[in-house]
Amino acid sequence: MIAAKSMDVRDNFKSWCGQVANGEIVQIMRPGNTYVYLIGQDTYDKLTTKRRMEAYASYLFGKDKITNLKRLSEIEKLTDNWNNNGAGKIPASIIKSVRKLLMTIEFQPEIFPTACDALQLEWDNSKGEYLEMEILEDSVNVFQIDSEGSELHSTIEFDEEAVKALVRDFYDRAV
Repeated sequence: MIAAKSMDVRDNFKSWCGQVANGEIVQIMRPGNTYVYLIGQDTYDKLTTKRRMEAYASYLFGKDKITNLKRLSEIEKLTDNWNNNGAGKIPASIIKSVRKLLMTIEFQPEIFPTACDALQLEWDNSKGEYLEMEILEDSVNVFQIDSEGSELHSTIEFDEEAVKALVRDFYDRAV
């Protein structure tokens, strides 16, 4: 990136345009600490394509799903000892299973990595009930609190359809 004063650009506009055409970005300083940028067609295309793709993805998947997929990508980058207390990296198989689940599940959860090398998914419904699932490689620890405060603990085999059914039932109770 090249920084320039507006007078320099005005006096040598053809030269500046040549630099922009060769891939440079020119930042032009204006009064009041504001800036104008000269960018080439390639840079413009990259910026607008990215914005269009993000808008399209948001339209297709919804904001919550996009947020969760980004969150999952962040969690995927965690390395061993990510919590400074010896937690291991979340296994790729768990990340893959949860990513697939997020793409097909109607109600999006909050997602958290756990120190047990797992992912925790959490939902709240309109009746004040709570549903939590700890996704392990082969099983799911389920914890629920109903509207009266009763707790239920169970463990099920990881099966995408079974998980989706639990979540659907959880929200159906709130209707």
